[in-house]
Amino acid sequence: MKKLIFIFSLLLSGCYLANGSPPDTKYWLRNGKQISFEDIVHCDEQVFPYLGERYEYLSRKRQKIGFIDFSENKDEFEEYENYLNKAFSLVNQCYYNLGYRFQPPLVWCLAQDGDNTKICLENMKYRN
Repeated sequence: MKKLIFIFSLLLSGCYLANGSPPDTKYWLRNGKQISFEDIVHCDEQVFPYLGERYEYLSRKRQKIGFIDFSENKDEFEEYENYLNKAFSLVNQCYYNLGYRFQPPLVWCLAQDGDNTKICLENMKYRN
């Protein structure tokens, strides 16, 4: 019976990882409830419009030519990624200031389908 339970739990965790893990916004909680769409938009509006003209240029260029072509110019791609990293850090601080806490399950942090581990490490300060 123990082997059956073990195999079943492996299958379930495999399905979780195979389908991709949920976005990090699912784990921003306040009073046991997920962050609202309105609060996500509020924080985005507090950050992205103030990143400057250069960010706007890079963002429009990425949308126009597509991700693959945009990533071929390493300098611009790296600059754009730096803008996004700074923006996400400020957005996460905004969530925290609104009373949300980042509380992902361990399996989400360990999933290898994205930057989950990096996100968990960066947001550890927002757990309490």
